[in-house]
Amino acid sequence: MKKILVPVDFSDLSTDVIEKAAEIAKAFKSEVYILHIATQGAVPFGDAADTPLTSGINPDEMIQEDHDLKAMVNYLHERGIDARSSLIQGPVVNSILDEAENFKADLIVVGSQSHGFLYRTFIGSVSKGVLRNSPCPVLIVPQQ
Repeated sequence: MKKILVPVDFSDLSTDVIEKAAEIAKAFKSEVYILHIATQGAVPFGDAADTPLTSGINPDEMIQEDHDLKAMVNYLHERGIDARSSLIQGPVVNSILDEAENFKADLIVVGSQSHGFLYRTFIGSVSKGVLRNSPCPVLIVPQQ
């Protein structure tokens, strides 16, 4: 297990996801690729894999998200873990799956937020979409 993809959304759960990925990366001397998919201005409709984007991306927010990703990478570097990050735009699930294939990930570590029935019914679940279609094993870190 040499390559771990870690999609983050900057929620409180992202810290737990990074910690779990760091733990695994340390044990297996793996490279970690932290990924954030910018969806600001998106109008969710249907499955999360098909979430369309509008042009409402806030440049200041993108700068902050890039800064936050770099802070996560620096945190992992300080722990002796080889890490990099990327900030991209696109449909969330499909973008994660595409990046997993491009990176040749051996594992995806993703968080799972607990949402209500209506959210799951109309929007879907990113972790569920990744789990169903992943080219590699997926570790889901639950919300505490």
